[in-house]
Amino acid sequence: MKDIRNLILVGATPPVSYFAYPGKSSEMASPQCEIHPLAKPGEDYVGALEALASAMSLDKNATLAAVAKAERPPDPTGEITLQGLAAAIAAVLPENSIVVDEAMTSGRGIMAATAGAPPHDWLGNTGGSIGIGLPLAVGAAVACPNRRVLCFTADGSTMYTPQGLWTMAREGLNVTTVLFANRTYAVLQMEFAGLGVGAPGPRAAELFDIGHPSLDWVQLSQGMGVPAVRVTTLDDFVKALKAGFESNGPTLIEVPL
Repeated sequence: MKDIRNLILVGATPPVSYFAYPGKSSEMASPQCEIHPLAKPGEDYVGALEALASAMSLDKNATLAAVAKAERPPDPTGEITLQGLAAAIAAVLPENSIVVDEAMTSGRGIMAATAGAPPHDWLGNTGGSIGIGLPLAVGAAVACPNRRVLCFTADGSTMYTPQGLWTMAREGLNVTTVLFANRTYAVLQMEFAGLGVGAPGPRAAELFDIGHPSLDWVQLSQGMGVPAVRVTTLDDFVKALKAGFESNGPTLIEVPL
């Protein structure tokens, strides 16, 4: 956000970082940025945005037409890549689905890739709450039993709240969980780098590693009653996604990275 000079807040407070670093400000906006509260938390956000659009003489229909130009990509094939995984999700995401996104390091390109997918809702990680993915997916599925929930998470995040899988099985919730298994607490590695103290030593590096022993998420999921599969190609990933969306109940797809 260093180059942003004007920031408009709609139902939000000024952004701050997840963690505090010694000698660094927690405020994300630069000192040169002017912050404009358009609507404070609890006020009429939609009315505020409509008033802003009217004041700027924006053509709402033209804006919607520009968004509508995005199209679904075809089903990808071949080796697994982060771009390929994002394209696969965009290709098969069901209409009116609810996406729960806690793929903080592996899923950064997924939201942009789904611009051409049918209308859906997107629930993101809030306030750096690691492990929110499975519980948030449970809540979404309980609140909207007639909608398909797609949950993105990872092995590090899921180790905080794995019992969410058992709840999905117990309640028969329509949740398809995509678990990116990178065998590390990658987000913690990023936060350590933010301290500016150099590379971690052997003892610190062990804290970021969850590969000794490696976690078998297919067995862990099945042990809690959720059918699971491990995929090693984009072809298999697309097939598993489609099967999950068509299933009556929860499923899990482990994607080794």
